[in-house]
Amino acid sequence: MSFSLIAEVFSVIAPLFVLAGIGFIWAKRGRPFQVETVSLLATNIGTPCLVIHTLLNAEVDHTMIGTMTLAAFLALASFMAVSAVMLRLLDMPVRSFVSSLTFPNAGNAGLSLCLFAFGQPGLALGILFFAVSSLGNFTLGQSLLAGRGNLRAVIASPMIYAVLIGIAGNLGGLHPPVWIMRSLQVAGGIAIPLMLLTLGVSLANLKVRDLKQGAILSVLRLGLGLGVGFGLATLLGLEGAARGVFIIQCAMPVAVVNYVFAARYNRDPEAVASLVVLSTLLSFATLPVLILLVLA
Repeated sequence: MSFSLIAEVFSVIAPLFVLAGIGFIWAKRGRPFQVETVSLLATNIGTPCLVIHTLLNAEVDHTMIGTMTLAAFLALASFMAVSAVMLRLLDMPVRSFVSSLTFPNAGNAGLSLCLFAFGQPGLALGILFFAVSSLGNFTLGQSLLAGRGNLRAVIASPMIYAVLIGIAGNLGGLHPPVWIMRSLQVAGGIAIPLMLLTLGVSLANLKVRDLKQGAILSVLRLGLGLGVGFGLATLLGLEGAARGVFIIQCAMPVAVVNYVFAARYNRDPEAVASLVVLSTLLSFATLPVLILLVLA
């Protein structure tokens, strides 16, 4: 392994560790951090602006937009099918955990790694996966936990419209005025730092209650993500940045929003919190290997 490759891997994962670590230490020292307010700023302002700006500027083959979207759907369907079977075999409640095992942290951690590893083209492809995962989690994932759908939440989500505007603008060759693009760039620039800081704060505040169960499901989430990621990437013929981005997004740990939904609908929230923490810590430990595999 060359020194340049080691340096490249370190340059990809270091910003994630630094910003999430700052958030973690900030929370552990008792500093004020309004998670709900910061999350709203990141998800309702920063991320939509980032999505529109990135997709409008993205130099991505238009056929790849459809391919990545299809790949994301197939990956999530595979996660759900396999995890439902595994949960039954492990005699664990399917409704409580299947969403956590299905929908990875394609936002806070995934987008950051896609950007740092593959630049703006990688970020654009990562956003497509993130959009499909978010839509699935806010519809099917939330419905499984709540026992009912939440169409209002989907309609009210700025992410959906940002993706539609960005893709339509990219396909149509839209070129907004410079002042609009710069405003989108500045506003979108807050998204990834805020998401990583919030991830660190969330890890500091969530508690591990069931170490054994959390460890088993964490290994299942990451192992399933890695296996499906490599398998579908090969099956669909993904290459280069598209292959790397897809595998990264598939192999991410459990998203923090799964804990939010579990707490809202009282579906083993403490167990899901343990799963979020342990899968993220395990992911952090294995990130160098993951990035090495996608960059090699």
